[in-house]
Amino acid sequence: MSIDGNALIIPVALPEALERLRLEGDPSARQLPAHVTVHFPFADEPKTKIVTPELKKLVGRIETFRIQFDCLDHFDMPDEVIYYLKVSSTPQLVTLFHTIWNKFRAYPPYEGKHQTIVPHITLARYARPVSEEKVARLLEAVEQHRHELHWEISEVEWVNVQPGVPGCRILGSFPLKRKAIR
Repeated sequence: MSIDGNALIIPVALPEALERLRLEGDPSARQLPAHVTVHFPFADEPKTKIVTPELKKLVGRIETFRIQFDCLDHFDMPDEVIYYLKVSSTPQLVTLFHTIWNKFRAYPPYEGKHQTIVPHITLARYARPVSEEKVARLLEAVEQHRHELHWEISEVEWVNVQPGVPGCRILGSFPLKRKAIR
């Protein structure tokens, strides 16, 4: 699967073993870093001058926060199974999602196709039928690195991805508000 368009993402670093599995199992991994999607599709590039100041202001009001791995799960799609690291919803993550979704209603998340949005990091997309060996490799790697699967979230990136083009262009990077030191 190839991604096309603009998205707001929270980039995260995965342990090397999981990143290797992601690069092997998810074709879009060559286009995007490991991440939690905040909003896709998002505003087209001609809207950059209008959207950028709004994003900076909205994201800058939300304090940095921590997310952590909850479980390995999957989405059953007609032709494939998408395996992902589900992350625990935190009040700050929910606030970030809803603040952006509510402000930019012209761009419904996933074009309004899903009733529920599950915060996650995609690891692999496997065509049906999925071999037990592939699933076992994912489970083993996740269990080995479970203690490393937590992240301090301090920014949101606005990225552009084009079909067949490796990597993505960063249209903007928006820092969250630093927590006050007490």
